Amino acid sequence: MVGLDVYFYGKKIGKLTEKNSRLSFKYNEYADTPLSVNLPLQKEAFNDKLTRSFFNNLLPEEGIREAVAKYKQVSPNNPFALLQEIGGECAGAVELYPEGYVKENESSVLKPITIEKIAELLRNQAQVPLLMGEEIRLSLAGAQQKIALAIIPEDSDNYYLPQGDYISTHIIKPQNHYFKDIIYNEHFCMSLARKIGLSAAVSFVRDFAGEKGYVVKRFDREKDTVLPTGLKRIHQEDFCQVLCLPDKKYQKEGGASIKQCYKFIANNDFSNKADALISFLKAIVFNFIIGNSDAHGKNFSLLHKLGKYELSPLYDLVSTQVYEMLSPDLAMSVGGEYNPNLIHRNHFNNMAKDLGIKPNIIEKIIDEMTSLIINSLPEIKKQFSPEVEIINKIEMLICSRIEQISSCF
Repeated sequence: MVGLDVYFYGKKIGKLTEKNSRLSFKYNEYADTPLSVNLPLQKEAFNDKLTRSFFNNLLPEEGIREAVAKYKQVSPNNPFALLQEIGGECAGAVELYPEGYVKENESSVLKPITIEKIAELLRNQAQVPLLMGEEIRLSLAGAQQKIALAIIPEDSDNYYLPQGDYISTHIIKPQNHYFKDIIYNEHFCMSLARKIGLSAAVSFVRDFAGEKGYVVKRFDREKDTVLPTGLKRIHQEDFCQVLCLPDKKYQKEGGASIKQCYKFIANNDFSNKADALISFLKAIVFNFIIGNSDAHGKNFSLLHKLGKYELSPLYDLVSTQVYEMLSPDLAMSVGGEYNPNLIHRNHFNNMAKDLGIKPNIIEKIIDEMTSLIINSLPEIKKQFSPEVEIINKIEMLICSRIEQISSCF
């Protein structure tokens, strides 16, 4: 039986195995912290469904997975083989290494990378994804091309490859030729979210020797002056992991719904549950207003902190509806409706009733948020060049969505 050693916060805590295409995970005797709400500490091994729901969601999706599989000559449908190749730097505090690998022997020195080299990596993502050409064992979930590097100090232009104990601090996404100015689209939506008081990851757009890249700070990393590197991992899980949905993103195909996510928060041990529930509802309203139809279960996460959960800052906020080639249907329905063009305030009221909360709670969120967005748009727009045409399209869409939910129909 083939195995991968699973490290958690730098300590070996168990083994992931594969037999006859079925996955299993078992903690060792030294494990003292569970990987997931669905993988509590126990002596027995976990079955394929529970194991797959956590570990498969550590991997990239769609085209990136295909590219990684092609580069490494493994099957894209084999999560074990993929994790064996790229499981060394995952989301949160998890690392996977081939059985018997001595992690402690890894070199822990800062390895600088030039701006020109970063530009080359961004240009070649389709052929050589996720730092494959640098032999970095990097796994990042999601469908967008990206790389992860360390920026030390944080506000500098000093970039380093993740290596040993020097973990990545930022994720960089290249321009996408199919979706014009998507990096400005995402930076605009993230900036707007932060401006109106939502918790969203810090982001910026940077020029790497003529190659533009969207840079976002990792929220699953934290400063720690005790460690030699000054950084530590924070464990995270997305809602597909905690809801045990290994292969499903969209509600229509059996993925997470707003109600499932809301109920998970309501029924589990969050450090400030009331704030977490309101923050989640605000995120749903905000994603509707900006026209983000891709706000699915993998784009909402929780962090493990001091034995409790916290909602992670928002990420992957993109106005997808400004791209005509993409389906406008929402990843999670609002009040039973997927078509954003048909959604009005009464749909949000129906959603509130389905969640077991008073409609005036969601109405207050809508009224306060729309006012904040209207007042904030001019200032955020000033941060972008008039030549970035996508910003005007997003603004027009936002105004249209606000008008739709300004009163009941």
